[in-house]
Amino acid sequence: MDPELRYIQSVRAAFNPAYTQLATDGLYLAIPHTRCSVGVWSLQHLSFKPLELEGHRKILTSISLGSRSSPKLLCSAAEDYVIVWNLLKARQMVDKGMQIRGQIIGTALGHIHYCSFSPDDKLVAACCGADVIILDASTEHHVATVEGHTSKLTSAQFCPHYSATLVTISEDRTFKVWNIEDFSLIYQSPILTASPFISMAMNLTQPQVAIGTADGQVRVFDLTDGKGFRQLHQIGVDKIVRKQKTAQQYSSTSSPTGPVTISSKPTWKRVDQNEMEPVGDQSLEDEAEAGCSVLGLYFTFLPQGGVEVDNSSKPVFLQHKSTVVQDLLSSSPMLVVGTTGAMIQINAKTLDVCKFWDLQDPVQIDNGLVTENVSINAAGAVYISQGANVQKLWCIVCGHFQNTVHILEWCHGSAVDEVTSDLDNLEVSEQGSNLPSWAVNSLDTNDLLTMAQKADELTVLSNVALAENSPLRSELVFKQKEDTRTKKQKGYLTPNKKPGQRIEDQPLTFKTNVKSSGYTASPRNTMFKPRTDFSSSASAASRGLPKSASSGSVVGKMNQKQYPTDCSAPSVLQTKINVAERPTPIHCVRFSDDGQSLACGLANKSAQMFSMPLTGKGSSYVGHDHTVSCVNWSHDSNWLISSSDDRTACVWGKGRAEPLMTFTTTANNLSVDKEGAQPQKPSKDNPPFPREVKFGRFYYMDKFILLTSGSTLFMYKYHLDLTKQDIKRYLSKSRYKLVTSFSLETQQITALSAVNGFYSYLVLCAGTNKCIEIQDMNVGQTVRTMTDVHTKPAHVICQNEGSTFTSHPPDAYNLFVTAAAGDCIKLWDIRTNRCVRRYEGHLNRVYPCGVDLSPCGRYLATGSEDRSTYIYDIRTGTYCHKLTDHTDVVSDVAFHPKYPQLLSCSLAGKLVLYADKLSS
Repeated sequence: MDPELRYIQSVRAAFNPAYTQLATDGLYLAIPHTRCSVGVWSLQHLSFKPLELEGHRKILTSISLGSRSSPKLLCSAAEDYVIVWNLLKARQMVDKGMQIRGQIIGTALGHIHYCSFSPDDKLVAACCGADVIILDASTEHHVATVEGHTSKLTSAQFCPHYSATLVTISEDRTFKVWNIEDFSLIYQSPILTASPFISMAMNLTQPQVAIGTADGQVRVFDLTDGKGFRQLHQIGVDKIVRKQKTAQQYSSTSSPTGPVTISSKPTWKRVDQNEMEPVGDQSLEDEAEAGCSVLGLYFTFLPQGGVEVDNSSKPVFLQHKSTVVQDLLSSSPMLVVGTTGAMIQINAKTLDVCKFWDLQDPVQIDNGLVTENVSINAAGAVYISQGANVQKLWCIVCGHFQNTVHILEWCHGSAVDEVTSDLDNLEVSEQGSNLPSWAVNSLDTNDLLTMAQKADELTVLSNVALAENSPLRSELVFKQKEDTRTKKQKGYLTPNKKPGQRIEDQPLTFKTNVKSSGYTASPRNTMFKPRTDFSSSASAASRGLPKSASSGSVVGKMNQKQYPTDCSAPSVLQTKINVAERPTPIHCVRFSDDGQSLACGLANKSAQMFSMPLTGKGSSYVGHDHTVSCVNWSHDSNWLISSSDDRTACVWGKGRAEPLMTFTTTANNLSVDKEGAQPQKPSKDNPPFPREVKFGRFYYMDKFILLTSGSTLFMYKYHLDLTKQDIKRYLSKSRYKLVTSFSLETQQITALSAVNGFYSYLVLCAGTNKCIEIQDMNVGQTVRTMTDVHTKPAHVICQNEGSTFTSHPPDAYNLFVTAAAGDCIKLWDIRTNRCVRRYEGHLNRVYPCGVDLSPCGRYLATGSEDRSTYIYDIRTGTYCHKLTDHTDVVSDVAFHPKYPQLLSCSLAGKLVLYADKLSS
């Protein structure tokens, strides 16, 4: 029994209201009072006598209320007349004792089974059979007749954003979009389903229309000009009802009444007691099925302006005044769905179920003296509306076999106060977590974990200092050996037979430089030539500046140019190249942080590096024995890490053919033989990786390296040795050592994300159990588990990290994106632990297509199996560009960190670079 659902009262109609269109707008309720008259009740004063409108001689067939609040109009239709009533004038006539008269706008038009007003209340659309008759609401004038459907029309409504746009749905399973101003057909859909369209609702905040079918499906279409009226979402209401009913039944019987089993097995190996024992006396299959036909739809509306948060007491750099973040975190409207057996409130932006009410559940009626329970069981018609209080919904439910109209009041699923309280809690938590470093160091690990586990305190930019025993304080200090050139070596004998002296006059020596004798060199003709090619890099080198301080470094590039935050989406084709002579699938692409290099992971066991601007010449890094699944750059753009299905990971340097370091065992690579080579057989304390190394990346400003293998996340400290050996090139003195590891309650880690552009404690991992676990590396423990993120395991997690050439408010870094094959893309807020947006429209059923966020934080790009690249506007939830320049599945995408450019790769081995209109 939902405490937020209140049964107001029931009103008796003249005949069965399930087969006649009723009307409600949150202020008034209009139903047939007699067979030929309309009764209008005020929802605020239902006990008062209704306003009775008499003017018809035949049975009423449809009633509709106007869109405007003043004057409030009502249209009633029968086979004899179509009459428009002014409710204010009608009330005044009743007070004066005069007869109420309405305006007849149509005579003998036929059986009108549905009618609706235009947004300005100037036109009335009346459905008669398979045609729509457009009438003038003020005079008896027939404006137009809309025909084209092959079966009976079920609804016709005007778009509130385009007053001349009319959408009609029919039992022929199609919908049509008309322009009444031009008297033309704009769009005609194909047959979309096997069941007829029976309900429709317009979105008041965005130009969208939701259409419900008799088989329990709701489809949302975009009515924006130039978007092709494409389908945005499809909601399986029948599945939602079954899932909610199952959850309710299990929750009612899940109270522990017997012995409790304590298991150390992971969740996917545990046996559910509910599966072994029968649940209750009656199973779900034995219950009476009420059906899932979508009888009513309604988009709720919210106050204008959204949620305002007072940040005047904060410094400028901590004030949350980003319009993008405010739009994403603002309260979302609800899509209220009424079926024959349930009522559901669905978040219109994320399609998450917020509230569910089973019509078979009893509802309490409190009459002041006696409290009784009422069950509606099954509905024949459902109408939903909002009144002056936007946090309350009016639900009008009509039964199948009774002439009764049930009036209920339901709380809005996402009230404005909820978002305000979430942000207020964040304000308090941020103030409370500003502890000095000495206070944080005095806390133990349990205290730090308690602080980190609070949901509202989890942020990517943490205010808590490093603990004394934090794993992030760990370092690998590599001991420097003494210079062997100045040390006397043992075992060598001089000509005088004196040990301890090194022989220098041997015919074969290995030194750094070998001076040429000059016999083969040509005579010098030019004795002196002045230098005239003074470039920025050359001048920096001549002044003795290090390379990191020159214009070619990340810092130097950042001082030169900033990423344009007001640019358009990169949709203009600029470059298209092949990575190999033969078609070679590309699994992933990554730009370096300075934007000067591009890395690709290929299926031919190699990784390739290209210099920007993109040309057809690249450098190959060969060292793996299987497919390269992931590549990532270091923050200084000097090192590249590649992970492979051969259970290894390699760290490469620019211009080096051999890897600087190879991860083959889980613990370390400190054990070497006399020649410096790794042992052939790993020990029991240092076994090889159990499964494929799917992901590898640098972490905490290149201080650590993260690897995943199976269900374990490894964090390593490392030391890279840059010395070169001409003879034993296969030997490397680079070392790594395990700092900590996390075993997730899943079979395999399917996605990994960690910020490396700045210091952050959080690491996000997704697994095959459809969950995302968040690890706090400062305390070395899991601080949150997000369950049921997708219907299938997420294959990518992309955090809004920005780039070196942009800066965002602190709130923006708390957003991250997840995607799963067979499901959509979701945008999450790590602080409130809720999905804030949903992105659909691309095709991703089998292959794990990549996702990336633009450095400006305004666009989201994804690959697709229909050989296209989709670019979404992160605020609207719909794609703004569909780029079709590939011949195979688009496997991954990447935004350039410095310029408004987008790179996409495909399984055909092609790289395609797009730029915005100004750059191109």
